[in-house]
Amino acid sequence: MTNLNFRILLTVGLVLGVLPISALSAEWLLVGRQGECLPLSSLARKGPEFRGLQTPYQMIEKMRAAGHQVEVKEHATPKGPMVEVRVPAKEIAVMVVAVQVCKA
Repeated sequence: MTNLNFRILLTVGLVLGVLPISALSAEWLLVGRQGECLPLSSLARKGPEFRGLQTPYQMIEKMRAAGHQVEVKEHATPKGPMVEVRVPAKEIAVMVVAVQVCKA
C-alpha cells in the first residue's frame, strides 16, 4: 500500500467516524509486557527508524514506506483507542494506546 493510499484510508476512517479525530492528536503510549505504559520514544532502541515517532500511524506509514509488511488492528474501547501494530520483518509487535487509556 502506498503512502497516498494509507492517507486516503486514514481520512476515510475519520470521515466515516470509524476512527475518531482525537486519535490523530492524542498522546500515545506503548503498553509494556507487564501492562505498564511507556513513552513511544522507547521504541527508538529498536533502531533509528523508530526515533521521533509520536503516533502509531507515523510508525505504520514509515514502515510501509520502507517496504515492510505491516499488520494493524485498531480497537475502540470505552477508555480510548488502542492500535496493535506488527512488523514481522523487524520482529516488532506492539500495542499502542492513547494516554487516557493508561490514566483510566
